[in-house]
Amino acid sequence: MVSYCTHGDVSAFLQVDAFADGGSATTPTQAQVESFIELAEGRIEALTDHAWSTANAISVTDERVRVQRVQSNVVSTRGRIQLSHYPILAFSQHASPSLPQTNGNIKIWGSGGYTDYLDSDNSKTLGSNVADVSNDVWADIERGIIYLNSYSLHNMLNSSPAGVDGYITYKYATATTPKDIKLACIYFTAATIAMNDDLNLMQEGADSMDNATKSQKFEDMAMKILKDNRRLDRDMKMARAIGGFATGMVTP
Repeated sequence: MVSYCTHGDVSAFLQVDAFADGGSATTPTQAQVESFIELAEGRIEALTDHAWSTANAISVTDERVRVQRVQSNVVSTRGRIQLSHYPILAFSQHASPSLPQTNGNIKIWGSGGYTDYLDSDNSKTLGSNVADVSNDVWADIERGIIYLNSYSLHNMLNSSPAGVDGYITYKYATATTPKDIKLACIYFTAATIAMNDDLNLMQEGADSMDNATKSQKFEDMAMKILKDNRRLDRDMKMARAIGGFATGMVTP
């Protein structure tokens, strides 16, 4: 199912009749255009390392993380985990065994091994938003940051296996497709259609570009949109990747 744009958006952009299937099938058909849109969506996701619709949410399994010491807590020390991707979809607790891509996992190293903070059998509380600081774990969904209420000094001073303080499984996506991503998807899809000279979708006059040239122009425009709106190599300034006692105090 397409998410970033529709076949109607593409036909309107190309100024051709609506694409159709069945007895009144067009060339290309509606189904074929939607497959081109899906290819364009995949390309945008690969270029931006991001999903631009909840329906296209990208799953990350067991991302290796280090835990930073953030600030003093009454009992111990709070920890912070900065994920590689954002915004993340909300975590929820689950009964063991979990469905990792549905609810997520927050597995943190401790004296007893890795503990999944989202497994209800482990008696950990999960905050529903970034202000729920009285819980064992909470998350800043928009920034892709997980906070631990108590990350003990014992954990910091004792090396976790292979230096991995935790494994996080989660999904990330932007809930609503931005207008520039929609337009880039239309351009990429139009480029795919226009590059086939045999389709004769667009009339070629003596003073107009041929379809192959139009296809390249559409391609260039899509890339320009992504570049101008800083969608390429999209990232957030990360805190120091080295966790543990030596990291020292940092601002939340």
